Parts: sequence; C-alpha cells; structure tokens
Amino acid sequence: MMSATPSTTFIRDLYARMLLTRIVDDYAWRMHEQGRIDFVASCRGHEAIQVGSAVCIEVGKDFTVPYYRDLGVVLTIGMTPYEVFRTYLQTHQPAQSSEHHSLEPTATKPQAMLHWGYHKHNTVTGSAPTSTQILHAAGIAFACKLRKAAVVTVAYCSDGITSEPDFLEGIQFAALHQLPVVFVCEQDCPYPHTDTPSCLHTISLPDGLTHQRIDGRDVMTVYTTMRAAMQHARDGHGPILLEMCTTRFTPNLPSSHAASIAAIESSKQHDPLARYRQFLQEQGQWDDEWASQLYQRFTTEVERAMQEALRDTPC
Repeated sequence: MMSATPSTTFIRDLYARMLLTRIVDDYAWRMHEQGRIDFVASCRGHEAIQVGSAVCIEVGKDFTVPYYRDLGVVLTIGMTPYEVFRTYLQTHQPAQSSEHHSLEPTATKPQAMLHWGYHKHNTVTGSAPTSTQILHAAGIAFACKLRKAAVVTVAYCSDGITSEPDFLEGIQFAALHQLPVVFVCEQDCPYPHTDTPSCLHTISLPDGLTHQRIDGRDVMTVYTTMRAAMQHARDGHGPILLEMCTTRFTPNLPSSHAASIAAIESSKQHDPLARYRQFLQEQGQWDDEWASQLYQRFTTEVERAMQEALRDTPC
C-alpha cells in the first residue's frame, strides 16, 4: 500500500498517466476518422476518474471489471498502447465500400463494441450488454470472500445503466453478503457535481452498501477516496458505490503540445488535466520543460505502437 502522503514522484506520475491516456485516446480517434477502426468511445474528461482509481488496484491480486469507455483504467493497470490499438483493430469490420466512415452506427453494419480483457492482470472481459459487469463483479467478490482472500473486485460502469436490473441485482447481492467490491459509476455531468442531480436519485440503495459522491474531475480527490474505499472493502466492511462526476467532451485533436495546452487551458473548469496542472503549479511541482519532454516522449511511443499494431493486425 502507498503511504498516506503521496510522494512528489507519485504526484507527477498521476499527471503522466492521465496524459498518456489522453494521447492514446487522440490517436484512437484519428484511426477512427481514417476508417481504420469502426468504434471508439472517448474517455476524454474521464482521465482523473480512471487513473486516480486504477492506481489503487493491486495489479495481479485484485480483479478489475471495466466497461468499454475505460481506456485509462486498462492503461493504468498495465495494458500497453500497442495492446490497446490491437484491441481496437480487432473490432474492425471492413465494409464492402468504405468511401465514407460515419461516426454513427448504420443499419447495414452492426456497431462494434470494445471488450477489454487482460487475463494476466485479472481484468475480466465484459459482454456487450453494459450492465452485466456489475453482476460479474459481485460473483467474483463472492468467490473471493468464500476463499477468505484479501482481494477486492472493482467494477466500473456509466450512469446510463443504474436503472438496469443487472445493476440493481448486483449491488443488492453485494450488500446482502457484505462483499469486498467497489463499484465506480462514472457520471457525465455538464455542471459542477454539486449542481447536478445524482444519477441514483430515482433508485433506493440497499442497506449495507456505502455510497459516496465526489468530484471526479479532481484526480487527488478520486485517489484518496478510492484508496480509502479499497481498504474498507479489503478489511471486510462491505461494498462501496462511488459515484464520480465528470464532464465528457469530444477530442479536438490538437496537433502539437502547445495546441494541447491551449485547448485544456480554455476549459479548466472541466478538463481534469488542466485542473491537475494548476494543482501542480500551486504545489511548485510543475515544470514546462518536463511536461514538454513527457508529451514528446509519449507521442513518439504511441505513434510507434499504433504503426506496429497496424502492421501486425490482418486487414
């Protein structure tokens, strides 16, 4: 476990992981616009939630059940950009004629879906229905409890599935049996979380389930909350549902680091990278040269990973 006070190295590492997620996401969008992949669910705006929570997972010990938008989760727990691009490319279904590649599903071509899976790091592949992973997570956590293993299962979902029977049954089962599981609900909020109604306000949460709602745009808040939740579940105190609010937005694909910084500066209120950059500046831990070199290194590595994935994936 990490110390109570994060080190300078760790604090900077959070920014690096969010930046890598942003760059991989940008490249995936470029591949989509070029017609090389059919489906991309951008995680832009979710980086703080995904990175700040996933760094608390004990890789290879805990179980992770992501949903299709969780690029930052799978990268943080060890999936490489090359493996990410291979996953995207393997969902591609070449069309009979591909002069135009729409961002929307068509009647003649079924929409693809990302099924993240990483067996060696205990990442469980989800099915196409987007609420079944909650039941899967409860089942895994139940098995871990029966084995008396100090293992936590983490399940991610969107706010759009909270009224689904699978979601409701999963959290009720976890609460009934006091299972070691953390549910992370990523809510898309156009306004500050204090001004946006909870996505759970229409349902009755079961007794025995701890619920917290936090600002998911602040990676340090996410990290400290998730760290405490993981320990709570690991110590046998039952399941926790973390409702994390953020603002999702479409990539504008800046062509340079300067353009990227300018883009996030214009939306500091919502962009988790911009907010964390401001935090680092206030802590005296931001360095323009370090940030520029980091961006250039990641861009080079991600470009190489994309080219290698394209080379290695049959058309």
